[in-house]
Amino acid sequence: MRFPQIIRALSLVRPLGLAGALFSLLILAGYALGLEVFFRPMLGGPATHPLSAVALLVLGLGAFCWHPRQSNRVVVLAGVFVVTLVSLRLLELAKGVTLLDWLTPFSRQLAEQAAAGHPISTGINTALMCLCFALALIAIGCKRYALAQQLAFVGLGFPMISLTGYAYGIDKFYGQMAMTTALGGSMVGAGILLSGAHRSFLRSILSPWIGGKVARVQILLGYFVPFLIGYCLALTIANNPLQQFGLFCVLISAFISMLVAFTAVIQESIDRSRRSAERRLVLVATLDSLTNLPNRRRFHDHGQWLLERVRRTGESLSALIFDIDYFKRINDTQGHPVGDAVLERLAAEARSILRRQDFLARYGGEEFVILLPGTQLAGAVQLGEKLRAHIAATDFPGAGQVTISLGCAEYLADESLQQLVARVDVALYQAKRSGRNRVVAVSEAPPAMNSVESCQAA
Repeated sequence: MRFPQIIRALSLVRPLGLAGALFSLLILAGYALGLEVFFRPMLGGPATHPLSAVALLVLGLGAFCWHPRQSNRVVVLAGVFVVTLVSLRLLELAKGVTLLDWLTPFSRQLAEQAAAGHPISTGINTALMCLCFALALIAIGCKRYALAQQLAFVGLGFPMISLTGYAYGIDKFYGQMAMTTALGGSMVGAGILLSGAHRSFLRSILSPWIGGKVARVQILLGYFVPFLIGYCLALTIANNPLQQFGLFCVLISAFISMLVAFTAVIQESIDRSRRSAERRLVLVATLDSLTNLPNRRRFHDHGQWLLERVRRTGESLSALIFDIDYFKRINDTQGHPVGDAVLERLAAEARSILRRQDFLARYGGEEFVILLPGTQLAGAVQLGEKLRAHIAATDFPGAGQVTISLGCAEYLADESLQQLVARVDVALYQAKRSGRNRVVAVSEAPPAMNSVESCQAA
């Protein structure tokens, strides 16, 4: 599944790569045309070395040639070329030898700049930036997107630090990295980074869900707010450096606290929604959709809870099961919609008869079960008779008069819920065999179910 943010990010890969490549060509054009401002934008400041421009050009073209569903052999070759180039430059810096003069374009212009007291070379920060981007390209070509994202992120740190240094006017931040190098590297690095937007870390950050939204806000605020605070303090730090540093620490601490509080609010909102969704799922899973009564699963859960309470307190508990007489005949002659309407009306009428503490559930088909806490067998029989008479006197549209048969029993000591239901079932079947439209109660556990109280329908 591709999120809209990911699709937009992937669509920026080739334009960013092309922009970085064209920017590098502009730098090389500055050497060819003798336009120093193209490779040294600040008078007397650092300049972009031709080999640095070539490396960024190749990296930009590599990002431009990337495609998520095709072979990326060109991307890997571009990465290998730059890795080789940068490795030779790092070897030059480490050993103090010259290895790349034969490969360096515009040697005459470089010599003129050196003679004028402005030598140009590829600094260590530029070399490491290009190395990270090149390795990231190779990782992308090998479908190692998580590794590519990490390398590209590290590589982007070099131009970001340099641009921050230019903004603050701190030359130690940018060192030998020219502003043109930092800008070109930012474009190329962003393109390489976004090429893995559909995988790993970036996929999570760019997701449309709340976690991705929070991450994006935190990343933006986490960079720009400290940057702006630092920039404002940099303008006045010369007056009292120690005081400004203390103020910077206080402001950053306050910002972090606000960011944590913002995250906590969002996370609580997410958790509240999750809890609400879980409650709705539990309700759907334990509610009968036709009658809006608890279903059999909910009956067993609530019944177990009631039995534990009865065993603890010693109060009485009775159960009653009833079903509709000749319900199949209603479905066959009047149709299932009428049968469903009868079930709905029956559930509503039964609810109107019961007390608040009584628990009514649809047990299955046309069978309903009632748990009566604090009720002995005589009370259950009385309630059953009241319910039977009320249903018999109710008119059911499409079905006319409907009658029910009921069985009831009182909870016996150490009896399980299944055993109680089984005894009530026996009573219900006896009511059916005795002619229907009646209440039958059993007072003993099977097999000695000898005492049967039968209440003939009025």
